Amino acid sequence: MGKNDFLSSTHASSNLNARSSGHSRSFEQLFDDTPVASKLLPLYTETGWMAHKSPNVVRDDLGPCIQELSYDFFKKNILPPLRKKVNVKGTISRLKNAGFIKDTNDGSRWTAFPDDPYKENKAVEHDSTKAFAKAVENEVFAKLATVVNAIFDSSGTPKRRGSTVVYESLPDSIPLCCIGEKHGSPDGYLLFKNRFLPDREDGRRYWRDIATPAEFKLQDTRDDLQYDVNKICWSMSRIMQEDPRRRFVLAFTIENTQMRVWMANRTEVLVSQPFNFIKASRLFHSRLFYLLTCLYPLQDHEKFVHFFLSQAYAHEHELGIDTTMTKVSAEPGKVPMYDIIVRVVQKVGGRKKVQNQTFRTEKLISDDGAKDLRGKGTRVWKVHRVVGKVVDFSKPGVLKDAWVDEDGEREGDILEEIRNQKGLSEISEKFLKSVLLTPIARGDVYIGNTRDGTRTLITRGAEVPEDATKFPLHIPPTHQPSHSKSTLDVNGGDNISEYYDMIQAGKIVRYFSKSHYRIVIEEECKPLSNVESLHTVFRALHQVTIGLMIMHRRGTGWVHRDISVGNILIDLNGGGTKLSDLEYARRLDVSTPRETRTGTANFMSVEVDNQCYLYGCRPVTPEPEEPTDFNMDRYIEAVLGLAKWEDLAPSRKKPSAPRPAPRPVFRYNPMHDLESVWWVAVYFVVNKQTSLAATRSSSNDSAFVADSHVNLTVDQRIYASSLFYDPSERLIAMSGSDTLDRHLRSLPSYLSEVGEALITLRKSLRGRYNYIESSDREDDQMVCGVLYEVFADAFSTLAASLKREDITVTPLCSRPPKQDGLRIDAARASTPVAPKTSNTKRKLEGKADTRTRSKRQKTHVEADPQAKATVPKSKKTKGRARNLKKKGN
Repeated sequence: MGKNDFLSSTHASSNLNARSSGHSRSFEQLFDDTPVASKLLPLYTETGWMAHKSPNVVRDDLGPCIQELSYDFFKKNILPPLRKKVNVKGTISRLKNAGFIKDTNDGSRWTAFPDDPYKENKAVEHDSTKAFAKAVENEVFAKLATVVNAIFDSSGTPKRRGSTVVYESLPDSIPLCCIGEKHGSPDGYLLFKNRFLPDREDGRRYWRDIATPAEFKLQDTRDDLQYDVNKICWSMSRIMQEDPRRRFVLAFTIENTQMRVWMANRTEVLVSQPFNFIKASRLFHSRLFYLLTCLYPLQDHEKFVHFFLSQAYAHEHELGIDTTMTKVSAEPGKVPMYDIIVRVVQKVGGRKKVQNQTFRTEKLISDDGAKDLRGKGTRVWKVHRVVGKVVDFSKPGVLKDAWVDEDGEREGDILEEIRNQKGLSEISEKFLKSVLLTPIARGDVYIGNTRDGTRTLITRGAEVPEDATKFPLHIPPTHQPSHSKSTLDVNGGDNISEYYDMIQAGKIVRYFSKSHYRIVIEEECKPLSNVESLHTVFRALHQVTIGLMIMHRRGTGWVHRDISVGNILIDLNGGGTKLSDLEYARRLDVSTPRETRTGTANFMSVEVDNQCYLYGCRPVTPEPEEPTDFNMDRYIEAVLGLAKWEDLAPSRKKPSAPRPAPRPVFRYNPMHDLESVWWVAVYFVVNKQTSLAATRSSSNDSAFVADSHVNLTVDQRIYASSLFYDPSERLIAMSGSDTLDRHLRSLPSYLSEVGEALITLRKSLRGRYNYIESSDREDDQMVCGVLYEVFADAFSTLAASLKREDITVTPLCSRPPKQDGLRIDAARASTPVAPKTSNTKRKLEGKADTRTRSKRQKTHVEADPQAKATVPKSKKTKGRARNLKKKGN
């Protein structure tokens, strides 16, 4: 489902509730896998997602800090183990003998780097252009290819066994995507040798060919480190998005001499402590220990050599590749096809039988979930079953690949349990099955004999140490280089002392461990967000309401907990409505040990968003009456501990301050599902653009443009952006504010019935909240009462009415058309508009052009008194709302 970045991850993390678990730590916060910042739908859905995903945004999604671990932790738990006959000490010895490492007075260094990279910056000072500085930087770090190739050649592995990866440095060549091209390129990378696609004429690579990206900087100032942090997070995100086979990605950054190793998976992003990759200082300086010094491994060189040797001959799954997916076609410029294995566990005669079923993808339906570096990473394909080597095209299905909570119940199991629950009438059972998806195959993904998970396999079961330090992703800017010291070296001096306290005070946004899961369903559907008929929208909401009524009130009772426009589907074959993403569904009669805020922020109930009950009132415990037989001496003795409080008169036991009766612990209930349905309805009339079929068929295209923007005034655009999503504005809307009612009543005349119905439903919903929470019935399965019938009748009536009108909904335009004043009519829209003056010509004309345009604007206002009345006086404005209104005027 779609997402946006309207909230920073810092704001999101402050509102999320930490989940209690055995994995929790004192230095971090654990969050559910549906944080607000990563489950927001875009306000302007017509723009591309990656247009919003700049390097800064990708970094912000990760929170203010991440864990910084020792290189030994990476070596033991993350990096691939070395192959047999590959020895780091032996490799370093052979590199010395070959002349790639030379001894110095205070240690040894790579021959290719006689000086530290920052010294090359002196040449840049004479020419401060970015192009020249980048050229010098590329030239300096191009030597790294010589060093890495020397490490591979000196590994001692037989020549007949080729390496898995090869190092390249093409910073000016932008890697290609499956479809189209994107900006940005890593400074260097390790490439999979056996995954190259047919090269284009320019020899450029694909993002999915990159095994390990890298970023370099000549200096190690905070600005340089911040640049590398932004770029490496963005590169890792690009690789995880472009390659569906990628389970995790390794990376490294270098600032001057300081190198850091990175790892990102769907749960966390980790970084190593920096080490000097060029120079290794000797541990012993006395001549007496010279021989021992020569034999003792040089630590920094050992880390650098080990990092590349661990990947040189690693298996693909050790570098993050999912071996249960096989690429069967990869034509340039097209999305490749894959054979995907689904591990199905069946019970036969009381025993579990494992069967691997293969499905071939036909087309990619959605990969919105994979565009976040962390999270579920959901991808959806249309697939066909493969039997032997033959593809069966008779029964297509839809395969969903996602990373789910490791200890959570699987979606396929929940679907089966809800579909097969007992105690339903025949008609209720039939309708419930009609709104639920039909699973064909499902199961966890296994790499070899080990279940694929961010903790079980990727980090080999290791937990992050409790004493792990924090690495800030937002680094205060500075222009002072620290050359010989690491920017984050605690012992480095002034460059860290200024904000070290800020680092320790920051919070690490961390997800729970996840497992790799796949499910294949029978129905091919499209999400409600892609529906263009308002009649279809309200017909679907009518069916969803009835389906929720059966889920809530019959059998054991279930709540969905994630109703959204992405989880309500329309069957492409039968046209029916389906509910999807039931992995967060929960039984009403089962209390979970962790109550977390779950759902999509745009459609989440206000109470769920705040994790507390907001409506109704609670009785207050009355104050105790004044005593009549007060004995001061006995009271003082009790206060001093010389007498027991129990010995006093009952009326004189230890007094306590009056306090309200305790509120029940907050729990998700069926009312919250219905409120999410209401928010979906509001979304389609407030955050969408509507038009009538009669207007669309008009011969006057300009009139259509004018009419389609009647309901899109500047104020309404601003309100739509705050309602989807601003928590405070949503709380005000549900509390009975006139703002929402005013906007719903200002919709076009053909939507007046819809606006009034939504206002009525909001009042009914709020009234039921007040009644239920005042009577302590929040956990009752009958909590919604007659609201089901009220909602179902309203949506059914609206669907029938809208069918006659034939109203179309389209994405809200990101920018309204230029208007004179606050209105535009057909006559004015049909008037030809003179072409704009180019920027070059405007510069040549100078002030004369400015005077001409000012005079033209003044003449227009005098000719149109109505426009003059609507145009406000020119003045400086601040804030997003005023800027948008000024642009509209």
